[in-house]
Amino acid sequence: MSTPREQAKAVYAKALELARHSPAMASGFPDPSAIHPVIPPLQSGETGTRPDTNPSPRGRKLGARDGLFQRRGWWWLDYHDADGRRHRTKAAPDYQTAKAMYRSKMTAIAKGEVLGGRDDGLKLEDFVEPRYWPAVRATLAPQWAVRSRAMLDGMLVPRFGNLKLSKIRREAIETWYAERLNQVSATTANKELGRLKHLLGRAVAWGYIKASPALLIKKAKEAPGRSRYLSSEERARLLNGADVTVKAKDGRTWSVHRRPNRVLRLYILAALHTGARRGELARLRWADVDMRARTITFRHTKNGHARSVPMTDTLREAFATLPRPLSPEASLLPEREPKVVSRAFSRLVADLGIPNLRFHDLRHDAASALTMAGVSQRAVMEILGHRDPRMTMRYQHLSPGHLRDAMRALDGAFNAAESTALAAPASEVQQR
Repeated sequence: MSTPREQAKAVYAKALELARHSPAMASGFPDPSAIHPVIPPLQSGETGTRPDTNPSPRGRKLGARDGLFQRRGWWWLDYHDADGRRHRTKAAPDYQTAKAMYRSKMTAIAKGEVLGGRDDGLKLEDFVEPRYWPAVRATLAPQWAVRSRAMLDGMLVPRFGNLKLSKIRREAIETWYAERLNQVSATTANKELGRLKHLLGRAVAWGYIKASPALLIKKAKEAPGRSRYLSSEERARLLNGADVTVKAKDGRTWSVHRRPNRVLRLYILAALHTGARRGELARLRWADVDMRARTITFRHTKNGHARSVPMTDTLREAFATLPRPLSPEASLLPEREPKVVSRAFSRLVADLGIPNLRFHDLRHDAASALTMAGVSQRAVMEILGHRDPRMTMRYQHLSPGHLRDAMRALDGAFNAAESTALAAPASEVQQR
């Protein structure tokens, strides 16, 4: 069926043929070239529609069957990706080049290289800054946000930043992960792998890639947690200090009493009596303390879930001696950066001669003390703020002395049962 334009051309041609036999009528018709002039090629900077200068060999209309169409002198690709989404991409000024590009694109789709993402050419570094990090940063705790950003800038972006999201392969990730396991601890390598998994997972959820290449990569087994806890003597030395010997360069020695300063002692006491993390103590406010109910509420925690812990009498007395400001949002403990607290603690334990002790070990000690006192695992979980029972089991380390007492109780029970068994035949002889 002919188009209206073709029908108009046919009518015009017939009228022109009739006009040739009448000079009067012929003068009323313009030259056909005036109606359909030959359009010259577009010059640089000009806009318009370029006529087809490379027609199909058989004269059929181009575009519909080739996945191509022409617009403003350029050929465009028109195709659907693996997810059925339609794409239109500017290709080339000539038909043959555009057709070759179309065939290449369709081959890539068939091989699975074009996965139907929102932007198949987006690099990882371009995905992190304007898209991933602004959306994720607000969901992380302040300290974890700093550490996560350090992982991105120091490790992930330098290694994978120049790769397109759709070109990152599982083999490349496993090679990098194996290298990191040889360089750092399994815990550190697993945290970096977890951040990469989360990044690629967000790319999948937001439609940039179809599947995460890191999804099936298993994390390495981590070493068991530290089992460092304090003896009664070490607790006393941390809180009250001890006499230490100082030696000068010229060989002279003298004894001095080394003790924690007032601020550091408050942090140590609070950690031992609550099992709280260093950052949780630093962010406590007076509004978080209820002296009447004898509770402390930790609102800014590592896992984002607030928890309330009952205060011990010792800790309540220490807080009662502190000057209370008018604002309830004022800091409960003197404001110190968490790293400053750790450095001061490291200097103290070095001066006191307490080996292999970190500030976080005070949290281990609180968990061990609760366990040795017979507190249930569920209660210890709530006090420490764990959401996974396995984390609580990791902290519940019993001292060798406590285990020896348990074995003595077992030995006593066995001896009592044996004595009863030996006494039974003697009583039977007396009855006879």
